[in-house]
Amino acid sequence: MSELLENKTSIELTARMIRMGHEPHSVIICGERGLGKKTLARHLAKQLLCERGDGVPCNSCRSCRLIDKGVHPDVIIAQPSDTGNYRVEDIREIASSAYIAPNESKYKVYIIPDLDASVQTLDKIQNIMLKLIEEPPDSAVIILTARSKEIFLETIISRTLLLEAEPVSFACAQAHLIDKGYDKAIAEEAVRRNGANIGKCLEYAENDELRSIADAALEASAAIASGDEYGLLRVLSVGDYKKDEFITLLSFMQRITRDATRLKAGAITPHPYSSKVCAELGQAYSQRRLVDIYNVLGEHINRAAGNCLVSALVNSLCAGLMTQE
Repeated sequence: MSELLENKTSIELTARMIRMGHEPHSVIICGERGLGKKTLARHLAKQLLCERGDGVPCNSCRSCRLIDKGVHPDVIIAQPSDTGNYRVEDIREIASSAYIAPNESKYKVYIIPDLDASVQTLDKIQNIMLKLIEEPPDSAVIILTARSKEIFLETIISRTLLLEAEPVSFACAQAHLIDKGYDKAIAEEAVRRNGANIGKCLEYAENDELRSIADAALEASAAIASGDEYGLLRVLSVGDYKKDEFITLLSFMQRITRDATRLKAGAITPHPYSSKVCAELGQAYSQRRLVDIYNVLGEHINRAAGNCLVSALVNSLCAGLMTQE
């Protein structure tokens, strides 16, 4: 399955378990957004349900074809609300239906993605799922995905197979974008600015507005490097950013600062966001101050995510970023 690209460690582990007859019944897949957690979850469903039965999907049997089309009756993907929260009654229904025999396969596979986004109902959902995970029926497999395992109860983690979605190499990510038909220059820029995260690179290549925000982050970072407080304030204010756009802007700035810190420390960084601006930041500030800048950006990302008005954050952000050593 070419879209998986990497994740070989997880794929080989689950294939080996299936061949040995030790199929996992509860799985957590962790990794940052864009690394293919849901793709890996669907691949695991194919490993479990493929008619060949050896943990390596044939991609041609009825089960594999139905999973690829998203219509397999025994693969159930839970859907959150528009806010990202899962409805408690929907999860209760999953927990109940898991004890009903599959329609046509050996297993019913339930995929509940992006649990970290279900902030309001996360605790209730986990408590509902706990009994099912503690005593799973032989014919059901539960696959949960999230950015970090830290959101899960220890009692759930201890009873599940934990898989980590793996980042790909820069060369692999760039080649993948070129194979998708994107210009080589855009592909290279997408990879440098998104750390070879395939999902984010594809989103970047497709989205003019996202690329404009990434350019603004570079301009703002250059202003920090030159001590140009007015220039920084102009970038942060003129954009008239909404909350999500503001968080994206600061996240790009964090990536620039992180690369500058690595270069300052002498670490090998073959694909920095911008060699020029990262070098300028390293010349202007000590490694300790660069870490402070990174943390200030992170603090304001958290404040923006906590529904603090962007307009109320701009001045305090500028003050924190332009404080002299």
